[in-house]
Amino acid sequence: MKLKKLILYAFIPFTLGACTNWLDVAPDDQVNENTLFSKSDGYRNALNGIYKNMAESQLYGKELLYGAVEVLGHSYQNYGELAQTYNALYNYNYKDKDAQSLIENIWSKTYTAIANCNGLIANTEEADPSLFEDNILEKNLILGEAYALRAYLHFDMLRLFAPSKKADDQKTYIPYYDKKKSTYEPHLTVDQILEKVKIDLLKAKDLVAAFDTLDAQHKSGLLTYLRIEGGVKQQTYSPDDLFYAYRGYRMNYYAILATLARVYSWSGELDKAYAAAMEVINSKYGANYFSFTGASSFNSNRKLYSELIFVLSKKTLVEDYEIYIPSGSNNDSDTFIIDLYQIGWSRGETADARFTRFLSTYSYNYYSAKYTHQEGSSIGEDIVPMIRLSEMYFIASEYLYKNAKTSEAIQMLVDVRFNRGILNNSSFTSSIRDESSFETALISEVQKDLLGEGQAFSGTKNLTRIFRTILPISFYQPLTMKTYFNL
Repeated sequence: MKLKKLILYAFIPFTLGACTNWLDVAPDDQVNENTLFSKSDGYRNALNGIYKNMAESQLYGKELLYGAVEVLGHSYQNYGELAQTYNALYNYNYKDKDAQSLIENIWSKTYTAIANCNGLIANTEEADPSLFEDNILEKNLILGEAYALRAYLHFDMLRLFAPSKKADDQKTYIPYYDKKKSTYEPHLTVDQILEKVKIDLLKAKDLVAAFDTLDAQHKSGLLTYLRIEGGVKQQTYSPDDLFYAYRGYRMNYYAILATLARVYSWSGELDKAYAAAMEVINSKYGANYFSFTGASSFNSNRKLYSELIFVLSKKTLVEDYEIYIPSGSNNDSDTFIIDLYQIGWSRGETADARFTRFLSTYSYNYYSAKYTHQEGSSIGEDIVPMIRLSEMYFIASEYLYKNAKTSEAIQMLVDVRFNRGILNNSSFTSSIRDESSFETALISEVQKDLLGEGQAFSGTKNLTRIFRTILPISFYQPLTMKTYFNL
């Protein structure tokens, strides 16, 4: 089945019956749209359902996290269970039956989530503010998050199925669905998709700002102990209404800003990307909202959640990841990491906590422990990282280097490395001599810091180059999934 046909299947009628797998509270019988949106709980449940759908294995719970996209980015060696599951993708054989099935699932699940965003947006826009418990404030919050999620999902489809902006050939690649009951939208160019994404995100930012930046109570909700921990470690403000709690698990104001930074970077608007990234980096309410986790805490906090801007929740994340962890003499489940580190023991970055704490060894090979069970903490095992603070540093660094602020650009990378335990960075800084060596250093840090978080494929694609030891660039650009599926 061609992917283009799946669009028709993705856009289900927006009824609770179509979404009962979202919601733990949903009744078994079908509830029509009018009933669903007759009370504020219906809007809340619909929004929560979208987040829950996004955390499924076909999307960010696996394939767009540590699964298919990391295979495409060649973050792993092609061994064992990985080879059996993803061999075709690893070799960019998109015509393979198994590869097609996997990609079709990503496509259809994403556009179904987008359709549900559209249903929620349309109904929320039409709703009287008095219907919501907190009137216009809650209405705008729900609306803003839905706009942001719609943009986020479309942007990831663009990064996956289209060439980067730098390799853009002005051909059409994916559709942008922004209507409630649309069954067909024409495929658009990269520029056209990016423009729609930016419009949605800017609208979302203004709508959500009314909640997240309004007063002291709401501002404090973005500090780590409330944003991620829910106030469990401190006897301080925690909202009585859980819908307003755990803002890190939702498209909060700074999550939208960070997504804008990512989008502007992709579109080549580096000045705007830098401005958005720095606003996130410098954001604070008394203390910084997002701060680097000390390397000494990596064992009990492998997600480094104090620096996570936006996350999803998947209760079975650790359990689902176990299949890729080697055990005993069984070599079939190996998921070994490529040589991201200068580990040659003489060249070493052995002080790098990302190497010493993120990775585990088996038969002299390394595999990621990021999604394994962590001792000493009950917080974080469900966390699906979506946007991380270090990415903002990488985006800022690229802008600074392109604008001849070389020392400042390098310092951004050094700041990340220092907070990963690398105290001596003299050899690293001296290795950056020109634009090519800067890009090599930048890609290396992106790969190490965002390992298993679904950013390697798009990150290298955006820079229009990749380590030749991994894959010749001619394979990477401009060949995309779209080429093979005739979208």
